[in-house]
Amino acid sequence: MMNAKQTLISLIVAGVVILIGMSAFVVDQRQQALVLQFGNPIHVEKMAGLHFKLPWQSVVMFDLRLLESDAPPNEVITKDKKSINVDNYTRWKIIDPLKVFQVARTQNGVASRMEDVVRGKVREVLGQHTLHEIVSGGEEANLRIELMQAIRDRADASVKDLGIQVVDVRIKRADLPQENSNAVFQRMKAERQRIAKEYRSEGEEAAKEIRAEAEKTRKFILAEAYMDSQIIRGRADALTTAIYAAAHQKDAEFYGFLHSLESYRNSMVEGTQMVISPDSEFFDYFGQSKK
Repeated sequence: MMNAKQTLISLIVAGVVILIGMSAFVVDQRQQALVLQFGNPIHVEKMAGLHFKLPWQSVVMFDLRLLESDAPPNEVITKDKKSINVDNYTRWKIIDPLKVFQVARTQNGVASRMEDVVRGKVREVLGQHTLHEIVSGGEEANLRIELMQAIRDRADASVKDLGIQVVDVRIKRADLPQENSNAVFQRMKAERQRIAKEYRSEGEEAAKEIRAEAEKTRKFILAEAYMDSQIIRGRADALTTAIYAAAHQKDAEFYGFLHSLESYRNSMVEGTQMVISPDSEFFDYFGQSKK
């Protein structure tokens, strides 16, 4: 009898424990819970801690933190009909788990729908501006910030019915498609080659001018040097003539003797053969030396 009573008590305790285990659930401070009954939402529990539900009810957890979604690059046609690939990411959070469950069932499902909305707003906002404006950031270099804010505001207004909030949209990069990038690269290369050719042409022209100026300066310096040398030579000849004249006036015989010696030195070198009469005046001083 006692064993049967203990067994019954044990079964009751075990049943209570199992019932409590099926009824209790814990909400983490980073999460929020949606209680369901037979697939239908009953209520939302956002308070962290231990909570209870009916055993036949179920719980679906949704994140309470700020989430980040990095979507694949999005092709955008700009105002000037240029195609660019825009890579952006979105920060968002769930503010109404009930709506999320009703429209998308799961957190991943609502994230996918939110990404579609953001991609559409990116195309819508950037399509109102030219490629140059998007890349350069506008005249005051703050256009990109304004574009991201406009995308965020429009996307957030469009996802209110999804039970989420778009906190921020950031453009990481905007690139031309590969075929356009190659064409742009070739144009840039051709432009740089044209500029380099212009620089080389200008350098060659400047070099020619410098060489011509240097040649002109060289000829001018040589001409001046030649003129100065002729002036000096003329003055020296004049001085020599004056010295000779003065020497002739002082002693004509001695001057004739020196002049003859100079003639002998200039005309009689090794191997010289001369046919001159012995009675020539050229040998006057030779004859006098014999005497």
